[in-house]
Amino acid sequence: MIVLLALSACDFFPESTDTSGTDTGALPSDCSPEVFVPWGTLGADGAPVPASAHSETLGAEPSPYAVRLGWPSRDASRSASMLWRTDVDTLASVVELTPVDGGETVRVEGYSFLFGSGTIGEGLYRIHEVRLCGLLQPGTSYSYRVGGEGAWSDSTTFTTAPEPGSGQPLRVAIAGDSRGDYSTWATVVSSMESHSPDLYIFSGDMVELGANQAEWESWFEATGDLLARKPFLAAHGNHEFLAQHYFAQFGFPGNEEWYAVEWGDLLVLGLNDTVRSEEEIDSTQRQFIETELAATALPWRFATHHQPAWSACTAHDSNLDVREAWSPAFEAGRAQVVFAGHNHIYERSVPIRDGSEVPDGQGTVYVVSGGAGAPLYTSTEDSWWNVKANSIEHYIIGDIGADSASFVVRDLSGNIIDEFTVSR
Repeated sequence: MIVLLALSACDFFPESTDTSGTDTGALPSDCSPEVFVPWGTLGADGAPVPASAHSETLGAEPSPYAVRLGWPSRDASRSASMLWRTDVDTLASVVELTPVDGGETVRVEGYSFLFGSGTIGEGLYRIHEVRLCGLLQPGTSYSYRVGGEGAWSDSTTFTTAPEPGSGQPLRVAIAGDSRGDYSTWATVVSSMESHSPDLYIFSGDMVELGANQAEWESWFEATGDLLARKPFLAAHGNHEFLAQHYFAQFGFPGNEEWYAVEWGDLLVLGLNDTVRSEEEIDSTQRQFIETELAATALPWRFATHHQPAWSACTAHDSNLDVREAWSPAFEAGRAQVVFAGHNHIYERSVPIRDGSEVPDGQGTVYVVSGGAGAPLYTSTEDSWWNVKANSIEHYIIGDIGADSASFVVRDLSGNIIDEFTVSR
């Protein structure tokens, strides 16, 4: 039996809808099923323009491709979204979702819109998104397909996050700076996947030029079907250039530039240090960091952004504006690790609080992971905060337990180049 849940902006689960016993739960306050066209299209009143609601229209090439998961709510245990591409004329935007362990198939209709600036000789592209706000259950595997009648994708399976605060162990994979070399990025993806992580974190600069869709096509192709099966949280990098292409093709909470996602016992803050005005660093995001870290009861708190606050690499050096604005907030809020990129190297700091080294568990460790394909940097300088600096392509696997998190950094041949542990 298929249960039809037709999305609308004002009423996600109308009382007249027959959910046939499906526990939809309450609609999360931070998750709207409606989709808006990001960055580039405003209505006459200055408000974002709503995307087009699902219709039965199929174009000449309606088959979905580049299917990926998104996370429209901070609680990733109960909400998710599915995004995919088709030709520009296809408006069918449907997800059919079935619990793997048995249950009814739920059909949810979503939205689509066109994106692409047309400023570098490219055309327009269509993206589809269906947001499942409050419809899912924690730690549950679902099989889903996307598209519409006559043009469905293959079925794919994913698993929601554990209940926040449930105490379940978590494996995280971290990488950054793939831009320009997508064959290396493909190797990084397969290397990380061999460790079966639960969650992926990316520290920015996926492509060389954020407004060049051809590069995005290469990046997604190199990523394979990973994003359709596993959660992926990214920071906006300076090479994304605040382009509509970035915001159109990923699904993160809020304004998608800075956001918070809970994954089991872990709170991840995704931040943007490539901003339109310094106030967004000095005030807006600093307050966001302070508020989120003060409010969470979760024991583990990580953040990711692109330009590092603490770096011994002289190619870009440390971003002192970010350090001044954000490091006190990270440290006061007991963020254990902050992951950045931008410098194409691997670096790790000592635990830092108030500009000084402190014992494990009393400060924040700052990690630079910029070795996923971008040209490597080699120049570093001695600094009191730097423990390790290695100019090498790499990725990081972190295992988060009840009281400590251990990290292993490997090159693309599988050799261990660093290991470290942080305590709560």
